[in-house]
Amino acid sequence: MNRTRTILFWVATMWTLFSVAAIAASRIWFREREGRGGPIPVSQAGGLTLPVRGLLDPVRPLLESFRLTLDQTVLEVGPGPGYFTPEVARIVGPRGKVICIELQPGMLALLRKRLHARSVGNVDALAADATRLPLVDGSIDAAFLAAVFGEIPDRPRVLGELRRVLKPRATLSFLETMRDSDYVYVDTLKDLCHAHGFRTP
Repeated sequence: MNRTRTILFWVATMWTLFSVAAIAASRIWFREREGRGGPIPVSQAGGLTLPVRGLLDPVRPLLESFRLTLDQTVLEVGPGPGYFTPEVARIVGPRGKVICIELQPGMLALLRKRLHARSVGNVDALAADATRLPLVDGSIDAAFLAAVFGEIPDRPRVLGELRRVLKPRATLSFLETMRDSDYVYVDTLKDLCHAHGFRTP
């Protein structure tokens, strides 16, 4: 009987500790998610291209879901240090082009260094704000934002700019993950896209 009580006591204690830890972790996560805002600092960029990320965000399968094809002009908004960019450049081929719009000059420097190290030559990396894209109307075949949309304060304006530069039958893709503190919920994302004339699957 005493042994049963001891086991129940320890189970209850462990469950209580686990519950407290889970509640604390979720409060911290939501506070960070709602409170950080803005882009990831350049000082934290190293973690965005670690090989272990390939286990969680495998590049090729994710890009295949974006339906990118040979010879396209593809816009990548907020590439950071370029986790996806070299593979996008390979998909579109030498006659295709990737245009990267990056707000932070430090990230842009890391991106260019990564591209140079991989001898990627069909990428234009531009320092610009996504709310004022330095691109001609209807000039882009496909665009994507990978875990960056939640970092943008004026999302409607960015969607308006994307609508302007995309061709009529172009594809706009988003990658969102709940591991990201700036995760945008799917329903919210769809509502914003619908409001700017985009159709979603």
